[in-house]
Amino acid sequence: MNTGAILTALMLGVLLTALASWAVSGLYRRRMLALMRAAPAPDDTRTTDAPAAQGVARPTVRLDLSANHRAGWRYALLLGGLSLLIGITQSVLALLFVYGDPGLLSPGRALTLGAVYAWPMALCWGLLRRWSWLRTLGAIGLYLLVMLALVSWRSVSPQPLADALTWLGGLVLIPVSITLLIGASGRIRAVAPYLLPICLLLAGASVLALQILVSGVNDPPRWLIALVGSVGAVPAIALLALAPWLLLAWPAWAIARGLAGAYRAKRFSDLWYLMAAYWFVVLAATALPALQGAGLIALTQLLPWLWIPLAGWALRGWLAPANAAPPTLLVLRVFQQDAGVQALFDRVVERWRLSGNTVLIAGTDLLSRTLDPDDLFTFLNGRLADRFVASEAQIGERLRDFDLAPDPDGRYRVNECYCFDSTWQPALAALVRQADVVLMDLRGFQARNQGCRHELGVLAAASHLQRVVLLFDGTTERGVAEADVGKAPPGRFVWVDAQRLDQRRVREISAALLGAAQAK
Repeated sequence: MNTGAILTALMLGVLLTALASWAVSGLYRRRMLALMRAAPAPDDTRTTDAPAAQGVARPTVRLDLSANHRAGWRYALLLGGLSLLIGITQSVLALLFVYGDPGLLSPGRALTLGAVYAWPMALCWGLLRRWSWLRTLGAIGLYLLVMLALVSWRSVSPQPLADALTWLGGLVLIPVSITLLIGASGRIRAVAPYLLPICLLLAGASVLALQILVSGVNDPPRWLIALVGSVGAVPAIALLALAPWLLLAWPAWAIARGLAGAYRAKRFSDLWYLMAAYWFVVLAATALPALQGAGLIALTQLLPWLWIPLAGWALRGWLAPANAAPPTLLVLRVFQQDAGVQALFDRVVERWRLSGNTVLIAGTDLLSRTLDPDDLFTFLNGRLADRFVASEAQIGERLRDFDLAPDPDGRYRVNECYCFDSTWQPALAALVRQADVVLMDLRGFQARNQGCRHELGVLAAASHLQRVVLLFDGTTERGVAEADVGKAPPGRFVWVDAQRLDQRRVREISAALLGAAQAK
């Protein structure tokens, strides 16, 4: 079993994923900007009726901060418990088949080793809470320190500290490096996980072709000799490495379409897909090096991955939200404030998704947070323009296409309305009519931001909104904004100082959105 070739294919696939994701995300961003700035003539041939676009009065929905907190803790405990289950299963299989001595298996040893193997629970918590990679790495490091103490305590004979650190480091080095490469950059982290299976397939085919070439180097076929003589050795090797891509073009595209279709059909959520992808990398990084010594039986280390889809299927009823009428949050912001609004999305909107839906007008500032496999492969299929609202008559149709049902894991999706510069205002009015609560980031707001001022006027006139939370900082011209909403009923607008978006401020914003704050 050529472990080196398999690991090479894995690393090449990851590098290819990172490069492809960087290119695709850049092209997607440029295409989005070009479409938003376009001003097509109104499409009056569409038959969408105006009353549907106007919407209807919304009933009052329940906002429950404590239910949101309970859902967050329940989800965190689920991810921790699932990680422990995977780790313990992996440890039992390793003690039985990889270490070569079934006598090593004992409950204490299996639980200790399983706790060590469960270190990706820190990674899963980071995905759930949208931690920064620096914070996620810190959580992984802290977990490994606790495991170091556990291993030292459980060891029958004292082990040198350097040996224990080397062993623990070896467990996490490759998977953390891979996940950092495909997920640390905000530019590619929404794209890379969905391109990863395709790129791994292509890289594996290239490595296999080169392995076949190497195996026949002592007796090369005539066509290979002719090819090398015609183009040279290096171009010939490159051609042979890339030739399988032509054969795999259709299967790769079928994988892409399958992912997009499964996501649309709610076979999985974005969080569970990322968790499954990262756990697969972790288990593969353990199984592949063991192939050389243990043989194919080492692939049993991949079996614990099956707990993820099984748990998702078995727990879908337990994870289902109890609220039959979830609230809808509309997110508005000052554009060109990318870093600030991305942090707000990570720390506030991701928590809201445990309670209800999120709608917004699409923009490039949140591309790395909102892009899903359906969006990605719609773009790669050349049909991104079809998602844009070209006329006011199309708004009702677009809103009816919103996915407002919870995912199998109980979280709600983010729905975007793609607008041209000529159609965003009527789309905004329709989104406001659909919303129950509004979060508007006015950090950096100035009197010249006419788009935000129009939005404030629309919010002030929307009588059905339960709460509008406005974030400000030292650069916000608050007096201008207050004048724009001066005719609104008292108590509708809640101002929150978001100069520093620390943990205490995040809790304050969440409490304001869910109806537990007073106006300031």
